[in-house]
Amino acid sequence: MVDATGGPRPHYRPLFDRLRQTAADDFRRRKAMTDLSMRQDGVGFTVYRAEEGIERVWPMDPVPRIIPASEWKLIEAGLTQRINALNLFLWDVYHEQHILRDNVVPARLILQGAYFRREFVGVNVPRRIYVHICGTDLIRDADGRYLVLEDNARTPSGVSYMLQNRQVLKRVFPAIFNDYDVLPQDDYPAALLEVLQYIAPESSSQPTAVLLSPGMYNSAYFEHSFLAQRMGIELVEGRDLLVDGNRVSMRTTRGRQRVDVIYRRIDDDFLDPLTFRPDSALGVP
Repeated sequence: MVDATGGPRPHYRPLFDRLRQTAADDFRRRKAMTDLSMRQDGVGFTVYRAEEGIERVWPMDPVPRIIPASEWKLIEAGLTQRINALNLFLWDVYHEQHILRDNVVPARLILQGAYFRREFVGVNVPRRIYVHICGTDLIRDADGRYLVLEDNARTPSGVSYMLQNRQVLKRVFPAIFNDYDVLPQDDYPAALLEVLQYIAPESSSQPTAVLLSPGMYNSAYFEHSFLAQRMGIELVEGRDLLVDGNRVSMRTTRGRQRVDVIYRRIDDDFLDPLTFRPDSALGVP
């Protein structure tokens, strides 16, 4: 928020002035309102200690991080390029393996890696997309450059908290949004559903998507429920699905219903007890 001299950075000036005009008691009251809103909305996560799950309410900082539009456009372009590169890399690794044969990346790092799936070699994924949703962790260095810390490309989590943060902030600190032209994000669930339908088999004119969750004891179950509800799709567990030949269906009160796309929030090892961990009770054999 502030520069080396202690003054507000230009894009933080309206927020800085508004906070300075806010009495300490009023700010504490609004902070208490954010905590209460999170608790009432059931926004939480589970912390596991010594095999015991402890439910925690999501902690929210009422002072937002502000990224100017010019910076965000650069970040957006860079992340889009990066995800495209990841998908091209994965397609090559599981098919021609040019990048390994040319020793651009040492083959042993990939072929001996814990997450390389030999069962997947030669499998043609829909539209050549492996990474549909990616949670990329960014940091900012002392020179103001954004750097990638890591790519969470397996089962990224956390977007629901971001969406809830925005909604709560609008209710508790509405004046902040009067000072800025804030890029909306309410359409994320609709955009996610569009991605899921995009990779459905072409034979499905009205594809059915489901969200596969480990269940209510998972630390991110709030998010699973939140996203399924916002997308208008079924939230299912492994026991709700059936595999018959090469088709998947789910059990419903009206009988079996075909499933075209599964947005899975289960790690690879637990997906199929016949192929991966035989002790898994979370996936679908």
